Amino acid sequence: MLFAPLESSGRTEAVLDRVRTAIALGVLGEGEQLPPEAELAAQFNVSPVTLREALGALRSEGIVETRRGRAGGTFVLRADRLHLEHARTRLAALSPVDLRDLADWRIAISAYAAELAAERASDQNVAMLMTTAHQAADASDEVSARRADSRFHIELAAAAQSARLSGAAISLQVDYAPLVTLVYQDSAARASAAELFGSIAACVRDGKPERARVLTKQVVVLTRDSLLELRVDVIRGLGEESSS
Repeated sequence: MLFAPLESSGRTEAVLDRVRTAIALGVLGEGEQLPPEAELAAQFNVSPVTLREALGALRSEGIVETRRGRAGGTFVLRADRLHLEHARTRLAALSPVDLRDLADWRIAISAYAAELAAERASDQNVAMLMTTAHQAADASDEVSARRADSRFHIELAAAAQSARLSGAAISLQVDYAPLVTLVYQDSAARASAAELFGSIAACVRDGKPERARVLTKQVVVLTRDSLLELRVDVIRGLGEESSS
């Protein structure tokens, strides 16, 4: 989805946003090579010139580097730094109404997916949810916690045995997952979310759809409320940077 064609061609900023998001979400990891320029331009439905402009901007930011020679290409450099920068930029661009609306959409998708998962999940689905809940509990930093969070919500939709819910859950991660990175800088928030993930997985395993739905809503509300508080600090910090 991150490399799907853009709605209109010739948009350097749109390409930049897509590539930054792919790196921030861990789709492209540190040291990983981007697809060849001709292939990537065709995927985005942009001209090679537009793609080169975007890659040039990413090189200037120190996010990617281009290597020459037979084994050359464009490679991700500093993915970890981008996670938080990307999250702060996105959070500052959203109003409180935008944040609530985004969280409402996540609740609608994930909470209903959890309810269906408790009725339909296979043993393999349950095992995957349990494993991801354990990964969330073991997460020692905001990036690994955010990855476990994203994976858990996607696996809930998969356990619901609904292709449309799965597609919606994956699409939602592009907008919501980077923001959650900021929430999980707090170890207490990581622990609270991980405990809820474990309880949700147990409800799916035990066939408790109503409880699974309630707990899933609760974990989204936890991150939403944290983001509303963090937004004030992020905007203040960005303002201080621009004035200095």
